[in-house]
Formats: sequence, structure tokens, C-alpha cells
Amino acid sequence: MLELLKQEFRNFKSPLYKNSIYISLASLTSAVAGFLFWAIAARLYPAEDVGVASAIVSALSLTFQLSMLGMNFAIIRFYPEYKEKAVSSALPVTGVAGVVLSIAYGLLMLNSESFKEFGWDFLGLFVLFSVIGTFYNVLSTYAIARRQAEHAFLQNLLFAGRFVFLVFLTSLGVLGIISSFGLGLILAVGYAVFMVGIPTIKMDREFIREAFNFSVGNYLANIANIAPNYFMPTLVLSMLGKEEAAYFYIAFSIGNLILFVPNAINTSFFVEGSHGLKNMRRTLKKAITFSYAYLIAAIIGVWSFGGYVLRFFGEGYVGGLPLLRLMAFCGFLVVLVNFALTVLNIQKRVKDIVVINTLKAVLFLGLSYLLVPKMGIMGVGLGWIGAYLGVIGALGVIIRKEI
Repeated sequence: MLELLKQEFRNFKSPLYKNSIYISLASLTSAVAGFLFWAIAARLYPAEDVGVASAIVSALSLTFQLSMLGMNFAIIRFYPEYKEKAVSSALPVTGVAGVVLSIAYGLLMLNSESFKEFGWDFLGLFVLFSVIGTFYNVLSTYAIARRQAEHAFLQNLLFAGRFVFLVFLTSLGVLGIISSFGLGLILAVGYAVFMVGIPTIKMDREFIREAFNFSVGNYLANIANIAPNYFMPTLVLSMLGKEEAAYFYIAFSIGNLILFVPNAINTSFFVEGSHGLKNMRRTLKKAITFSYAYLIAAIIGVWSFGGYVLRFFGEGYVGGLPLLRLMAFCGFLVVLVNFALTVLNIQKRVKDIVVINTLKAVLFLGLSYLLVPKMGIMGVGLGWIGAYLGVIGALGVIIRKEI
């Protein structure tokens, strides 16, 4: 492993590592910005407001992820063939989906007991920020697919500035936190439009036809993949209360952000696999080796300094340390599953991906639902590990059938 790392450090100018570095920088920026955003929010706003806002931000993120309709995967997989036609077709499709889904989700939230204090002005903001977030995702994916991940990084850097707005919107309470999040998205999309440019909006029937099955399959798989993460704050809020929801959200968010380097390498591996790789197995081995080397360092950091990081948000947030440590150790399982799914995507084996992600979602939500009332927020961590162990078992069955 050490010899492989030494050899590959000399090869950092290749597209795999170049894009990985920029994607990692974007993720690191997102991690630091998210840390500052919720740390500042925790100090300027009551814990109750942070708990409710965390659930709304999760719902926002869920809606503009769902609105992608799997087009983020299709843009990367088919960009080498269709170039700008892929993006010009994806923008109107995802934009319409963003409007429809955000209105539906926003109305459901307004009918919930936890959000009964909000009115139609909240729904308007929710729809607006959901659509802008959808365009943010499309344009960021466009830059990565072109092997110009530096633009995705700069776009992310501007979004990171959202924490500044928190200081000026404290009088709005929960809506102040949500508005700060949305204003950051507006800055990022503005950069993409005026500095990078976007293709002429035009539907390409050939691209839509070829990408349809691939996009729909990945869309269903992505829903199963991300939905539990975004539903979980609401589940914890309803079962344990507003303060516990805030403590959970911070620990769970940091636990996910720890994976920014492996996720960046995985995304870059997908781009290179879509453009064609001469030796996929060798490249995959290198990618996983780097990811695991990083995880070892990250776990040591979490074990040594995790309490100090959480304490920065407030003394009560240290209660999330056991959950954070558990999620860090689970990173080894997460990386293995994510790279396996990327290989399946390169091979266009979308049905297998749908099965795996659906199984993971059912296990994660089901186990968490059973364990949270008995074990508090640690129940989420145990549900997380149980889900990935179950998925690895399923992947083993799929591979055995192939052999």
C-alpha cells in the first residue's frame, strides 16, 4: 500500500487526480462553510430555531436533489458523446421538476405540526431556493463532466459565503437561517451564468432518448440513497424533540463531510470511466487505496479532536461525539459500497444499483426507527452501520451470481 501511494504521488497531473483535487477542495470548502454556517447559527439563534431550520434545509436539499431526475449521472456518463447538448437538455427538464416537487413538498410541510407557524411566504422561498439549488447542481456537474472541476470549486466557494448573511438576518429567526442558505445558492449560480456561461437551452431528443433509462434508473437509486439522510432530521425531531434534533444534525453532518475526499475520488473515477479507462481494475485499486489511507488519518483526527469540534457549536452538542466516531469508522464500509456502485454505473447496470440503494434505504430507515426511541441519536449510527453491512452482503450475492 505504501509503495503504491509513493508511485501515485508522482502522477498527480493525470485527469483522475487533478479533478479529484478540485472536487476535494470544493467538498472541503463545503465542509468548512457548513461548519461555520451551523456554528454561527447555533450561537446567534436559539437551539429550537436551529433544530427546525436544520429540518427545512434538509428538505430543501432533498427537493433539489430529487429534481435532478438522475440527470447528474447522465451528464457525466454521456457528456463525452453529446457534449453541451446534454446540459442544454438537462436544464429545462430539471427546472420544471424543481417547481413541481418543491410546491408539493412545501405544502406537505405546511400541513405538519412542526411547521404550522409558517405561511405562504415560506412556501415561496422554499420553491425559489429549490429551483436555484437544482440549477446549481446541474451547472456544477457540467463543469466536472468537462474535466474542469476548478469551476465547480469556485462555484462552491461562493456558496460557502452563505454564513455571512446569518449575522444580518437574526430578526427573522428560522427564516433568517433559510434565507442565508438560499442567498449563498444565488451567488454560486450567478458565477456559473456570468463567468462560465451556459449552453443555449434546447432539448435534444436523441440525448433524452438514450439517457432516459439510465437517468430514470439512477434517479430511483439516488432517491433511495439520499432520502433517508434528509428524512432523518425530521424523524429525530418528531421522536426526540428540537434540541436533540440540533445535536444530531451537527454530528451527522460532520460524519458525512468526513467522506469528502473519498467521494471526490469516486466522482473523478466515474468521469474517467465514462471517458474510457484502459485498466479499470488497476485504477480502482489505486482510488480505494488513497481513500482508505485518508480515512485512517480522518478517524485519528475525529477520535482526538471530535469533542473540541462539536464543543465549538455549544457545550450540549458534545453529546453527538459517540455518533460522530461511529460514523467515521463506518466510512470504510461506505467507501467500498460507493466504488462498487460507480463500477456498476460505468457498466450501465442501473437495475443492480436501484436494488442496492433501495435495500440500504429500507435498512437504514427501518433500523433507525426501531433504535432511536431506545438509544437516542446513537440509534441512527447503529442503523447506518447495519444498512451498509446488509448492502455489502447483497453485493457479494450479485458478484457470486456473475461468477
